[in-house]
Amino acid sequence: MDETVSPILISWGLGADSTRILVEFLEDPAAHGLTPDLRECVVIVALTGEEWPDTMDLAEQHILPLLARHNVRLVQVARGGPSDSDGIAVLSDTRTPSRLFRRGPWALSDELGPTGTVPQYASKKRFCSIKFKGWVMDQWAAREFGTIAYRHVIGYEANETDRAERDYTYASQTRRPWYPLIDWGLDRTQILQGLKERFGVVWPKSYCTMCPYPAVRASVDAHLARCRAFPELAAAVLRLESNAIALNSRSTLYRDVSLKQLLRNDGNTAALDAFERERSAAQWAVYEVRRVYFAGRSDHCRANHGKSCPRPGPWCREPLRKGPAWRSVRSIHHGTRAEVMQHLHDEGRASDSLVVTIDGVPRMRFAERGETYPTAEGFLVAAPAGMVDKQRGGFEAAWQKVTSSGALLLTT
Repeated sequence: MDETVSPILISWGLGADSTRILVEFLEDPAAHGLTPDLRECVVIVALTGEEWPDTMDLAEQHILPLLARHNVRLVQVARGGPSDSDGIAVLSDTRTPSRLFRRGPWALSDELGPTGTVPQYASKKRFCSIKFKGWVMDQWAAREFGTIAYRHVIGYEANETDRAERDYTYASQTRRPWYPLIDWGLDRTQILQGLKERFGVVWPKSYCTMCPYPAVRASVDAHLARCRAFPELAAAVLRLESNAIALNSRSTLYRDVSLKQLLRNDGNTAALDAFERERSAAQWAVYEVRRVYFAGRSDHCRANHGKSCPRPGPWCREPLRKGPAWRSVRSIHHGTRAEVMQHLHDEGRASDSLVVTIDGVPRMRFAERGETYPTAEGFLVAAPAGMVDKQRGGFEAAWQKVTSSGALLLTT
């Protein structure tokens, strides 16, 4: 890095917002206070491994040649593995880029598949984005810049000042955020129009194939069009959602509707058929799933004990308020789909319990969740093999305590 100028790190998410910033910088550096040769700029792409192909193709076709022509440094990074201790992988670091990597050593689906989960979001935080993008870029910047202050360019639109305000709370002595689109007053319509005039295309939205946001925003029609264009990818995401629902019936990909229902409503038989073909050919397993639901903290407890209460008193827990939940998953039988289904029904007959199938998910419940907390539930479910056994320390003790306290009745 040239030490005569302050470095600028440009987060390129491949979508319209950050792409528009790149185009503006490349076409008129001086207008934005940059050196004519852009030697202070580093463009960084953090890869989740789950980007839609049309976004990648357009970026390769239109933007990589511009970066190469202007000799701008492009760095492609990804997580090195599931743990932060695995570090990051630098997939490419060049001033003459010709291709974008589709994934690194550890993709988002590598994490979701074995755990039987879909992306989680809460309190307006996009946890998968933080883990697979923000953390990765921060690690690279710390390694590259050390104690040198740098400007971090992020593509928030003019109407996204709330996101910019939240991001600005992460500013530091070294990281100094810059939101050019807000400075320029460019909204989504203006951004897309500028790119269309420059490249003759409507730039697609950049997000992961299993992102939980498109179906809760106005972009659902465009999202379904992508699912029609890439039915095999839609089927792969449907597999993730189906496995998550098998372990937790409330784990639909989107907040109020499942991907499967959206694909049905859209008549996307290509994706649905691909999904069913894969399920039929897969190895299957019977999973034992147990959960313990703890009582939530009372207002009295929060007011008097602060953020945590490791030793609750008589008034610290509210039996009508749901608190944390612990889950145990264990595979107990493997085989073909037919063999696993037969085993599940045999278990049901042996314990005089019904196997109930809802939307293709067969379950046999052996512990019913109560109406007050703490409580617990348990069931056997048939689903494709591959989800890992997982149970936190202390689960068995908590399970025994809750199920033996009369909070619920075990049927086995």
